Amino acid sequence: MRAPLDKWLSLHVRKKLLNLAIRFLDALLPDPRPQYPQTRLLEDVYKLMDGVFRVEVLCGRFDDVPWQKVKTLKDRHFLKVLELSRKGLICLADTDRYYRQWLGLFFLLVHDAVEKQREKLDYENFLVSVLAQWDFDMRGAFPKKYFDGHRKEFQEIMLANNLANLCAKRYQTLVSREAEQSLNRGEKLR
Repeated sequence: MRAPLDKWLSLHVRKKLLNLAIRFLDALLPDPRPQYPQTRLLEDVYKLMDGVFRVEVLCGRFDDVPWQKVKTLKDRHFLKVLELSRKGLICLADTDRYYRQWLGLFFLLVHDAVEKQREKLDYENFLVSVLAQWDFDMRGAFPKKYFDGHRKEFQEIMLANNLANLCAKRYQTLVSREAEQSLNRGEKLR
């Protein structure tokens, strides 16, 4: 019984220390304006992720409070991790062309890796992965023939569960409306 308690206590202490460091580093970095194609692409990706995060907040994913606003969240640690990584990567890549090259290479390699994974993805491995990651048993929910015709959508489920759905236009409209209302009230989006 002692080992699991030590494991969770250790995890809790590490998370507290990490959150403190992230808060400190985030305050030190200025909010960058992306200048180059790589950093503009990175900013676009982070905007999409921010939109998904806001939908999750509105849906009550955090603190179990539906229709909540980011400003009233008790736990904003993941948002702070996203913000720090966005600021850090953009600052580095916009000021150093070597980092910019590596960031561009990262995007190219991720694109190729996702395409290659999609080509290799098979029905049985998909079902096992989804069950292992998301505790969601999809066996018998659809035929293999349907899987083969919709491999991209199933890969999205495997990689991001339901989060990929939240990038759809209907959710972006909801988030845009909420963001517009926040701006009209003078609230900062980030």
